Amino acid sequence: MNINGETKIIGFLGATFKTSRIYALYNAAFAALHLNFVYIPLPFGDVEKAVEGIRNMRIAAVGVTVPFKISILPFLDGLDRQAKRVRAVNVVINDNGKLIGGNTDGEGGVLALKEKTALGGKGVLLLGAGGAARAIAFSLIDNGADVTIVNRTVAAAGELATSAGCRFDQLTSLSRHIKNADILINATTVGMGPNTDKSLVPKALLRPDLTVLDVVSNPKETQLVSDARSAGCTVVSADRMLLWQAALKFKLFTGVEAPISVMETALKETEAYGR
Repeated sequence: MNINGETKIIGFLGATFKTSRIYALYNAAFAALHLNFVYIPLPFGDVEKAVEGIRNMRIAAVGVTVPFKISILPFLDGLDRQAKRVRAVNVVINDNGKLIGGNTDGEGGVLALKEKTALGGKGVLLLGAGGAARAIAFSLIDNGADVTIVNRTVAAAGELATSAGCRFDQLTSLSRHIKNADILINATTVGMGPNTDKSLVPKALLRPDLTVLDVVSNPKETQLVSDARSAGCTVVSADRMLLWQAALKFKLFTGVEAPISVMETALKETEAYGR
């Protein structure tokens, strides 16, 4: 990699900046296509000041993850169509000082699921109502899935369900709704390191005809994923969602299609976990 005065900087904002494997994906892809870009961590304290830093330092773009996908919104200049619907972002593009938020999480999750199952007409139980859950809910609805959202905070689930056009309930009703689900998605941070022994779903509720996606990729094998494998479920790896949402962001960053095979190899070769 040859860093020079023309190198475009892409930053990463999020709690997992120390452990994320995303650097390997992007920098390998930039190198493979001989693009003068570099992807680096941007640790910061105050989100408003961070946004101003991005604007004033002319950082080309940033990837955004927890806990900033929603809290960053008031400080942006605009949102693309998907981010407006979702009201959460996982990418911000600096367009000559104008910061525009976008969201590829939902489409990335759907692409990962489609590698293992169809979505049209399938019953999906979605756990959570935060940034990732919001993006996934809209994309599932767009693909014809029948979605029920359950969340600890019922008001948040209700707001999302109303916006996306689906059903909602409180988390304590999980056991009732999972009986009718074809697909289970954990879009909360439960199970993320260091609390890796946690899961919202009792193992006894899992069954072989259920497809399970846990968006948590730190650790790679969450308690939910371990339980799902033991129960004979079809497991959709968080790595696949990580890959696809990253590939979609790559196109936004560079204007060219992502080299998927290069990014896949880079992801497999990394040992640190995170998003």
